[in-house]
Amino acid sequence: MHAPQTWHHGLVADWWALFNHDAPEVEMYRPYLRSPLLDAGCGAGRLLVPLLAAGYDVDGCDASPDMIDRCRERAPGAHLWVSRLHELEPPRRYASIVVSGVFGLGSTREQDEQAVRRLHDALEPGGTLVMDNEEIPFRATVRGWNEPMRRRTADGVEFASSARVLAVDGDDHSVEIELRIETSDGRREQHLLTMRTWYRDEVVPLLERSGFHDVEVQPGIDENTLVYVASRHGDLQPLPRRD
Repeated sequence: MHAPQTWHHGLVADWWALFNHDAPEVEMYRPYLRSPLLDAGCGAGRLLVPLLAAGYDVDGCDASPDMIDRCRERAPGAHLWVSRLHELEPPRRYASIVVSGVFGLGSTREQDEQAVRRLHDALEPGGTLVMDNEEIPFRATVRGWNEPMRRRTADGVEFASSARVLAVDGDDHSVEIELRIETSDGRREQHLLTMRTWYRDEVVPLLERSGFHDVEVQPGIDENTLVYVASRHGDLQPLPRRD
């Protein structure tokens, strides 16, 4: 497998910005959310935009500069910056942090563990982390291109997206996937994504080792997703700086 990477760039960022606006998680997570709030892994603003519309004071960060650019177009007043989760150094602490659909993407297992510690440090005492995670039984195998998924923009440009599995690491529960996007106006890009599956019996101890308390596990938006709700306790210390 190649070094960990994500495919959320260029035409993939356009796909997310154009076609992925549904955000049922906002209502589901609302009981746990308070301002100030961080959408960690905000992408093109799928959750951040409706959270702003609902009146929350929301910041956002994402590993992809292209996704941040698309998010800034939709939320020009928001404070947004580029950061991977394991390198998170926020400008302030938050009463709530949402991590949706990004844990285990484009990272090593050690970086995922570091990310959880950084998320803990970014919360105010008494603050709440809400992190969802898809937990499909790991049965990945190398396979060829799937049938393209097609979407059309308002001005008639068709996007076709297809993927194939290039490599599998069964011990690490990780997979490397190549995505190809083509458009009817002649553009074409291919990007790689590494993705790791974390399971409940791994995530709960990881949260607790990282300093979280009162960890709850709840059903998510579908049968394959779990939501972890965890709190930070303790005295407030200065935000750590990493050079």
